[in-house]
Formats: sequence, structure tokens, C-alpha cells
Amino acid sequence: MPENKSDHITYRNLVHNQISPYIVFKGWWHQILVETLSYGIQWPWVGRWIRHSFAAVCTALSRLRRRGDYRGLYTLLINALLGSAFRHRKTYLWWYLMRFAVAVAQERQINWMVRDFILEDNLILMGTLGPKPWVGYDVAYAFVGFSLWLFERGDIQGAVNMIQISVQADETWGYPEYLYGWYGLFTPGIDSVTHFSRAVQIDWSFFQRMKLDKTCSQHPELLREVQKRTLVSK
Repeated sequence: MPENKSDHITYRNLVHNQISPYIVFKGWWHQILVETLSYGIQWPWVGRWIRHSFAAVCTALSRLRRRGDYRGLYTLLINALLGSAFRHRKTYLWWYLMRFAVAVAQERQINWMVRDFILEDNLILMGTLGPKPWVGYDVAYAFVGFSLWLFERGDIQGAVNMIQISVQADETWGYPEYLYGWYGLFTPGIDSVTHFSRAVQIDWSFFQRMKLDKTCSQHPELLREVQKRTLVSK
């Protein structure tokens, strides 16, 4: 799963936070108004208008998650992602919602061993058709999630394609480079040393992770070369 980083919100923080960092309430009255409106977000006509409010969408999502209503949560998320409210303006909000969708799916997979392959396929499809530019941590996080899902299904090439997008989306996050290098241990044509070295140059803790990884430990020559390259670069 995606790694911790001081300036990046982890998936645990993301799914447990009740309010998006992009939401700024103008006062207590504004917060109460948004909370009230969020209860009507699934209504046939007025709900379509309310779903244009990012604050109302996030408030409703938080409430649905606290209740454990994942069906309602993903119905709302899919509607918001398919709609035009955030796709054509402030696209970073669209990617925040996609990242939230991936994070909750990861949480259910990690904590309760619950996987929904149809949901994963829908999120992957929507993500690959998502608004551009594909830049930023939210984008990188989403494509890391897509990549891991595909790898777990045995689709190595699909996983590699997704991780390539993640690497380009956020060059300050070392985990996509680490994962790219790790995939190279299972498939030809990937320079694992180069990608592992880039990850370690971004965050030295990835070298310790390599030493603890059972697969990496089977390639001591790889560990030595990564250490050599990163020490020389420093």
C-alpha cells in the first residue's frame, strides 16, 4: 500500500478524516447548512444540484462511511465521478474523490479482506479516462492503487502501465519508483536497479524496506548495486 510521507496524507488519514483539506467553511452557519444539504444529496432532482457542492459531497461521504453504508458511499462516489461538476473545473477535486474511492476500497481489502472486482474495474476505467493533467499526489495514489489491483490479478503488464503513470504524476513520492523496481523482479525489460535507486534517492527508508523484503533479499547483488549508486549520487 502507499507509503507514509510527511507532506502526503496516507490512506488511513484520508478515510478517517471527516473533512477534505480543500473545504473551508465560512463559519458555523456554513457548516450546518452544508450538513443539512448533504442529507438530500441522493434526492432525484434537488440532489443533482447539491452534488455540485464539493463540501456537501464530502460531508455525505463521511457520514455514509461512519455508518458502514458502503453501497451508498460508492453509489454517491460513482455519480460524482461520472458527473460533470468536478470533471471540467477544479479537476483536482475530481482526483481527490477518486483517491478517496481507492483508499476506502484498500481499507476494506486490508482490514476485512473484502474485494469488489467490479468496483475495481469501474474505478480503473474511470481513472484511465479521468480529467487531465494527470499531475499530483492524488493522481499518483489512484494509479498506484490500480496497479496493485492488476498485479494481484496476475496482469503484470497492466500493473506496469499504471505504475508508469503514477511515477510521472508525482516525482516527489518514492513509492511508485519502488513498486516499479519491484515489478522488475517478476518481469523482463525493467531496470529494477534504476527504479529502486530513484526511490532511495527520494527517501532513504526505501533501502531499509528493500533489505526487509523477502523477494529483494533473494537478489543481494541488486541491493549492493542500489546502495552503490545511491551513495555515489549523495
